[in-house]
Amino acid sequence: MDGNVASVADWGNLPSTKLPKVSQTNPPMWLPRATFKANIRKAKFQGWPLDDKGRPVGGEELKAAEEARISKSGALIGDSALDAVFDTWAWGAAIATPDKVGTQLRSWRPDGQSFNQLGFTTAAVSGRALVGIAALSFVVIQVTAYGTLFIAPALRVFANVDIGFGQMGECDPTLCTKLF
Repeated sequence: MDGNVASVADWGNLPSTKLPKVSQTNPPMWLPRATFKANIRKAKFQGWPLDDKGRPVGGEELKAAEEARISKSGALIGDSALDAVFDTWAWGAAIATPDKVGTQLRSWRPDGQSFNQLGFTTAAVSGRALVGIAALSFVVIQVTAYGTLFIAPALRVFANVDIGFGQMGECDPTLCTKLF
C-alpha cells in the first residue's frame, strides 16, 4: 500500500474490518468522515506542505502565522478544512476507501513531498459539487413525488385545478382549470 495512504488511517483496524461475517483476508476498509477527522486531529504535525518549487503553500506569511499553532498537540483544525479534504477522497460518499485516497494523494501529492494546489482545488471543488448535485437531486425527486402523489390530486379534487401530474383525483369537468 502507498506510504501516504497507510499514514492516513490504520486501514486494517477500522470498524468496518471488525464487523461480523466479513472476510478476514479482504475486509471492507471504509474510513468514515468522523473517524478521519478524529485521526487527523490527533495526528502528529509532519511539516508545512511545499509546492513543486519548494515554497510553502499559501506563502511564507501564512506559514509564519500558522505553523506554530498547527504544530502543537491538540491544535484546532476546522471542520470545513477537514470536510474539503475528505470530500476529495470520498467523492460524495460517506466513507473513503484506500483506493480513492491513494488516487487523490497521488494527484495532489505526486512525489509524496510537494503539494499540487491546483490538483487539490480541482478535487475539492469536484467532490463538493457531487455532494451538492446529490442533495439537489434528492430534493427534486422528493418534490416531484410529493407533488404527483399528494399535491396534484388534492388540487384537482378540492380546487378544480389540474397542474398536469398524473391522473389521480378528478376535477369537475365544467369548472376544471388546466395549467399545463
